[in-house]
Amino acid sequence: MQKKALEITCYVAGAGAFGVFLRWLQVMIAFNDLGLVDRSAFNVLVPAFLIAAAVVFYRFLDKDRTRHLAVPEDFVGALGNDYRLFSVLCWVAGAVLVLGSLALLARSETDKFAGFLRLLSVLGVLSGLSAPLLLELAHREEDRSGLLCLVSLPPILLFAAWIVYLYRANSINSVLWAYVPEMFTAAVVMFAFTRFAGFVFGAPKPERARFDAMLGGTLCLLCLADNRHTGMQIMLIGTSMLLMLYNWAMVCNLREVRAAPAPQPEDGFERLG
Repeated sequence: MQKKALEITCYVAGAGAFGVFLRWLQVMIAFNDLGLVDRSAFNVLVPAFLIAAAVVFYRFLDKDRTRHLAVPEDFVGALGNDYRLFSVLCWVAGAVLVLGSLALLARSETDKFAGFLRLLSVLGVLSGLSAPLLLELAHREEDRSGLLCLVSLPPILLFAAWIVYLYRANSINSVLWAYVPEMFTAAVVMFAFTRFAGFVFGAPKPERARFDAMLGGTLCLLCLADNRHTGMQIMLIGTSMLLMLYNWAMVCNLREVRAAPAPQPEDGFERLG
């Protein structure tokens, strides 16, 4: 499954690279000098690309379903991966998220919404530590349900706060294209980390977790074309890396499942029915 995981990760990274190029062209061409959006083909191409990417990611899930492959619903079975290189990459991605959070904190003092940015910085540091730690704990059999629940929360809170920050910062901005893509990205990423937490809280939905991880990883890269604090750009890169690694773990843990045989009727009358 390592080869399959690498293939899907390349698709996500490639979609993100193409998406950021399309979004950059939209920002350069469709926005005029006043910051307003003119009519442009890129206003159609960007959402069309996102729909196409979502269809491709859904096709991956559909193929696995057809081959009777599924991610286990228990936490260790779904996210466990004891490869040393995988662990190193997880902590590197977490370090990128922490670095971006610290960079945002250093530049937040002069911003109009400095309080929100400081909150994002703190939650970003906690997320950069907790998201890799959750994957690290996934290949250990000890029962640490309380710790796991606590560790799974910071990324969810980070992107919930990110959405509130975008709402406040753009409360009088009538140009939806200026902030809706980032808000949509934050929502998808928040849902992705909520799906991962579902393995811990006993409400697993593996297919939705994989889909949100793939789409969220692509969207984080797409949003790099927008103008925002450098620290937030770095945070998006680290988040995209983490989502790809979470998806990698789930793909590597795909297992063949067979449908249970249909129950046989107990007597002749039930057979006739």
